[in-house]
Amino acid sequence: MPLIAITCGLYASPYRFIDALSTLYQCTVYEDPVLVKQTGQAHDLKTDLIFKSIQGRHIPFDNFTHDRKKCLAALKVQISENILSGPCLFSGVLSHLIPASVCGIYRIMSATPMQVRNQRAMTLYQLSSQAAAAAISRSDHRDQRFAAQLNLDSLWDPALHDMVLEWKKTDPVAHDMTGEEVTRILGKIRSDIESAMENANKNMHAVDFNISSRVDAALSCLGHHLIIESDSGHVLVTLDKKVMNLARTQKEIMDLACVVPGVKSVKTKIGPNFYKGGIVRNLNLTAPFKRKT
Repeated sequence: MPLIAITCGLYASPYRFIDALSTLYQCTVYEDPVLVKQTGQAHDLKTDLIFKSIQGRHIPFDNFTHDRKKCLAALKVQISENILSGPCLFSGVLSHLIPASVCGIYRIMSATPMQVRNQRAMTLYQLSSQAAAAAISRSDHRDQRFAAQLNLDSLWDPALHDMVLEWKKTDPVAHDMTGEEVTRILGKIRSDIESAMENANKNMHAVDFNISSRVDAALSCLGHHLIIESDSGHVLVTLDKKVMNLARTQKEIMDLACVVPGVKSVKTKIGPNFYKGGIVRNLNLTAPFKRKT
């Protein structure tokens, strides 16, 4: 089953390349706004709240409501369900929510020239050159904040991708890659994509991603920093930051995770960044001498 992810920023989508890929492999294309809308409808979340969570913007009372964790977990659930529903192609940055453990995904980074992005903004959205540059800059900064939430230095690291899509020939009228260039690149990478498809058919990693995502959504109400992994339905939850009462937290995790469909067993462990909270240290301090007058 084809599973392709193309990382691209605002006004940077390689439309002709995406159309050719989706036609060739009969993929459903999911752009970031589509994923956000799907998630909002399926999980009864406001789209504005989901965008704030992605972009790292301030969410009032998030320390109590844990809305950011809920939104990101819901996005993972939606992405995993789309993967299980059939061949899909993700366009944007949200595909980085798919963990590296999901084999068979072919990741592409689009090195869209800034000139193309500016021209699209001015032509398609009637923005001035200055407004286009400002909008792109703001969007790129938001993408960087999203990367920080995923503990990534950058979403544009070539090491995170199977290939870098370089725009060697562009159509100055359509502000896109030329059809000949698209055909050339497809011929070059087709064998790699089909090899990734074979790996996808031989594992259950997409199913485990769905299970771990639903467990993440169930535990998001706790607000703890958790790393959740699933191996054929056997879930391991790692507590990677301090909690005030470890035993109670472990029980809450077990109670919530065990009832998630598809979960066969649940274990917890302490991560490398965990340390106990609520410790009161006894210091041997003496009062200063009273000065004589």
